[in-house]
Amino acid sequence: MATHPRYRVDAGAHCIDVRLTSIEQLFDNRDPAPFRSRDLDPDLLEYLVAAGEDLLAHGPLRVVLWFPAAVEADRVVPAYRAHLDYELARLARRRRRERRTALAQLALGALFLVALVSLAQLAGDLPRLGAIAREGLTISAWVILWRPIQALVYDWIPAYRERRVLARLRDAPVAIAVGEAG
Repeated sequence: MATHPRYRVDAGAHCIDVRLTSIEQLFDNRDPAPFRSRDLDPDLLEYLVAAGEDLLAHGPLRVVLWFPAAVEADRVVPAYRAHLDYELARLARRRRRERRTALAQLALGALFLVALVSLAQLAGDLPRLGAIAREGLTISAWVILWRPIQALVYDWIPAYRERRVLARLRDAPVAIAVGEAG
């Protein structure tokens, strides 16, 4: 296992240490829900995801939440996992919506492709600028398909990586510690 220089290693696992001054700092202050269904603070989530990306290829990881005084782990850990489950579901919904949009764009693009290639064939018969018009229409027809093809063929890669990071953070052991981060 290669170690990452920014993270402490304890018992063979890289530790994502998070110092918190209170349990309320863990959660988004705009969310009035009880602990089990509260959203994590957006800055905390951003830090966790960045750390998860750093450690994706570095073996096991563990999240350690450091508090100045004892807190109830049975209130914190389920809320942490529930929010990551929510983020995974949100990511899946976003990816499905992007895929549906790309398929609709592809269908529309295919119609434009047929129309523009047909116009290009007609334009090719025109004297003087016919060849230029034909090439311009043909290129335009293929450019119209660029975005939907990109969305279907390539855009899943970052979403896949984000899903792996979120799942790894969700499944990682979470420890509650009291004192200063080690």
